[in-house]
Amino acid sequence: MERGKVKKKDKGKELEKGKIREKEKEKGKGKEVEKEKIEKEKEKEKGKKEKSKSKEEKRKEWETEKEKEQLKGGKKEKDNSVLAKTLLELPEKNKQILVLGLDGAGKTSVLHSLALNRVQHSKAPTQGFNVVCIPTENSQMEFLEIGGSEPFRSYWEMYLSRGLLLVFVVDSADHNRLPEAKKYLHQLIETDPIIPLVVFANKQDLEAAYHITDIHEALALSDVGNDRKMFLFGTQVTENGSEIPSTMQDAKDLIAHLAADMQ
Repeated sequence: MERGKVKKKDKGKELEKGKIREKEKEKGKGKEVEKEKIEKEKEKEKGKKEKSKSKEEKRKEWETEKEKEQLKGGKKEKDNSVLAKTLLELPEKNKQILVLGLDGAGKTSVLHSLALNRVQHSKAPTQGFNVVCIPTENSQMEFLEIGGSEPFRSYWEMYLSRGLLLVFVVDSADHNRLPEAKKYLHQLIETDPIIPLVVFANKQDLEAAYHITDIHEALALSDVGNDRKMFLFGTQVTENGSEIPSTMQDAKDLIAHLAADMQ
C-alpha cells in the first residue's frame, strides 16, 4: 500500500513537472512573438525616418551623387557640377513660376520677350538657371527657368514644389523630340496633381511646326488630370525688336492671373 502511494506521488510530480515545462515553452514562444513584433516596429520606424528626410537632405544627397558622377568626366562635367551646385543654392524665398522644357525649345527667348513685350532672341542655351522678374499692375511675377540639357533635368522635380505654376515650352517643329518632351512633362506633373500647367507650343512661325491641336495630341495633354488647370498657347519669337504676338500677350495676362490666384 505504501509503495502504491509513493508511485502515485511520483506520477503526480512528473505530471506537475510536465505542466511547468509546457508553460515555460509557451512563455518562450510568447517572448519570440513579442521579439518579432518589436523587430517589425523597429523596421517600420526606420522606414518612416527614411521617408521623412527633409528636402534639404535629399538635395545634398543628389548633389553629392551628381558630383561623384561628374568627377568621372572631363572639364565639361566639372563645369556642369559647378552650375548644378549654384542651382541647388538658389534661395528658397518667394514662390516662383517654373519654366521648363528640353534644350533648344526656346525657353529663354520666350521669357525675355514676355519681360520686354518685344521679341528678344537668345542663342546661347541656359547653363544652370535663369531668373526673370516681370512687373504686373499690382506686383511682379518671378520666373525661374532651369536649363533643359541632360545634366539639369534631374533638378526639375526638386523645384516643382516651390512653383506657383508650371510653364512647359516645346519646339513645335522638332517632331522627333516631342515623345521625349512628353515623357518628362508627365513625369513632372505626376508628382503634383493640381499645379496649373501652361504649355507653349513654340516656333509656330516655322514651316515644319505642328499645329497646337497636333501638339495637344503629341503631348497627351488630355491625360494631365481633371483637377488641374491646363492651357495651351501657340507662340513664336520672330524678328528681333518687334512686338510680341497677341497670343503671347494673352498668355502673359493669363499667367499673371493664375499666379495671383495661387498666392
